[in-house]
Formats: sequence, C-alpha cells, structure tokens
Amino acid sequence: MSETRRKLRARSERQYKEPEEEIDEAPAFSIDEKLKCPRFGEINLVKEMKGEDVNFKYFQENGFETPILVKEQKGLNMKVPNSKTFYVKDVERFVGSERLLDVMDVKTQKNLEMTLREWCDYFINPVRKQLLNVISLEFSHTELADHVEPPVVIKQLDWVNCAWPQFLKLQQKDSTNAIEEMRYPKVQKYCLMSVKDCFTDFHIDFGGTSVWYHIIKGKKNILAHTTNTT
Repeated sequence: MSETRRKLRARSERQYKEPEEEIDEAPAFSIDEKLKCPRFGEINLVKEMKGEDVNFKYFQENGFETPILVKEQKGLNMKVPNSKTFYVKDVERFVGSERLLDVMDVKTQKNLEMTLREWCDYFINPVRKQLLNVISLEFSHTELADHVEPPVVIKQLDWVNCAWPQFLKLQQKDSTNAIEEMRYPKVQKYCLMSVKDCFTDFHIDFGGTSVWYHIIKGKKNILAHTTNTT
C-alpha cells in the first residue's frame, strides 16, 4: 500500500470517530412519578412482609423470586446505627480518614480514587462541581463492622458463612479489599453513600448475588432486580 493511501485511510478513520456521549447528571423524567404509576402495582414487583415472617422457613417453602420490602426492622434481629445520630463523619471516624475509596463519577459511570476524608469534605459541601457516588466501601474488620449485623436469615443463607472454610475467614486481618491479603470473599458489609440525583446504570451485582439494604438516611429507588439467591 502506498504512503498516500495509508494517509487517506487514517484521515477517514478520524472522520468517522464518534465523540463520547454526554450523560445528563439527572434523569429527564420523574422517578417518583414512574414508581407511583398503577402499572407497577399490577405486576407485583415487590412483596411487603413483616420482619418476623422473613425467615429460613419462608425461603425454603417459597424460594426468592421477588424483592422483599420490610418497613419495620422489628423481628429481623439485625443491628444498625441510630439514624438520628449517625452521619457520614461517623463513617470516617470508624473506618479511617485515609481509607482509599473507589468513587463513581455519575456523569460518566467511571471510577476515581479519593480518601474517606476527601469524600466527607465533598459530601458535606453544598457546592459540588461533580456528582459522585460511593457504592463499594466494604467495611468488615473495621470499627464500623461492630455497629452493623445483618438480619439473622441473611446469615443463615450467606454462602460465605455456609460454604467458605471458616479458618480462612478467621485469618483475615486486612480491613481493605487488597486482593493479595484477602482470605475469603470480602463482600458481606458495604456502606453506600450517595448525594441527591446519584444513579448507577442497569447492572447485575457480582456473581448475580442478591443483597439486603437498610436505609439510614434518605431513600433509594431500585428499578430492576435479579432473582438469584445469595
């Protein structure tokens, strides 16, 4: 191929290269309006239950094909911080100011890195140049872990508790998710922190697992789910 033809091909490739798509920071529609639509109630997207009824016997008899909503934590035998006194600065105090976080830029859905102190400064600042979201702070083996225990039924169904060699889990000392120091799948306790208008793209959690959420402050809209069990 001649030098002239190589230059023409290179120029043509540049002409057809599309610019990166810009993503709006907030959806152009009202999520609350969509959730209140009667059509959502007709297809039973969520099953509302009492805490005492969400137990091992229920899952044995019914499986887990529909997300469950429990409005009152009574009967779940769980432990979480007091929503009236717990704030983002308490996360920093219990986990450590220098803990490195993977923080998602909502506009691009790409990760950047910052310390927990930097994140807290961003969170409490009313003027924000970026829309950022923390969805991957695993805090097992930190002081915060002492303040959080999942519902008993979650422990009974958890594959890490049921199938992973416990002596390996007891060897875990590192509180971070450094893969070279990991002795078990360290995915049991996460702290999510989001500012207003944050969202993640449609996705399936690692390994298709199901998760349990407890909202300390604010609200979370979940518009899609998988049917796999933990």
